[in-house]
Amino acid sequence: MNAHFFHPVDDSLAEKAKAFSRVYQEWKNIGASFKYHDQQGWEGMLGSKQELLDAQDTIQNTLNVAVTSFSPEEKVELLQRSLITGDEKDYFESCVDNKASVIQARKDEMQKFRENNTSKRDFDRDKQ
Repeated sequence: MNAHFFHPVDDSLAEKAKAFSRVYQEWKNIGASFKYHDQQGWEGMLGSKQELLDAQDTIQNTLNVAVTSFSPEEKVELLQRSLITGDEKDYFESCVDNKASVIQARKDEMQKFRENNTSKRDFDRDKQ
């Protein structure tokens, strides 16, 4: 199990949206930390490169947990009710779209596999 810090106050859509927004802000902050890490004077203040990488992993894991915590119905309502900002919405939609496209790709692969195996099996059965 990967570490994360997605802990909404309750299971309501509004609270999960607030928690997602906090995690998204931390994700943006870690990006800024990497940007400034190599600049003069910031090295000692932001931590080592490895510490930033570890924090980035935890934040990315948390974002993944946050996105998957919403049911399909909640995802639709979240986007329709504008409970998150424009940047957060863009990120959220990209995660949902990406996941949906991966799932669809797997379904397409399985369908193709079934079609290939079914036709071969039927052909072998017809030969007998």
